[in-house]
Amino acid sequence: MTMQQYRSDRIIVRYDPDVCIHAAECVRGLPGVFDVTKKPWVHVHAATPEEIQRVIELCPSGALTYEIPSE
Repeated sequence: MTMQQYRSDRIIVRYDPDVCIHAAECVRGLPGVFDVTKKPWVHVHAATPEEIQRVIELCPSGALTYEIPSE
């Protein structure tokens, strides 16, 4: 599969489905951002970049990563 990218002007979230082990840390941590019942399943505007970063850092597989765009 292909790396997926979701972005706002404050954060870029990348998801690699080939790496994901479905531990669901993201879904439990921020269900308003990471909602597998919706398409797209990542909603970067539903929380602050800091909240999203905190949850992504809990991802045990590294399937989720983030980047803060330079201004």
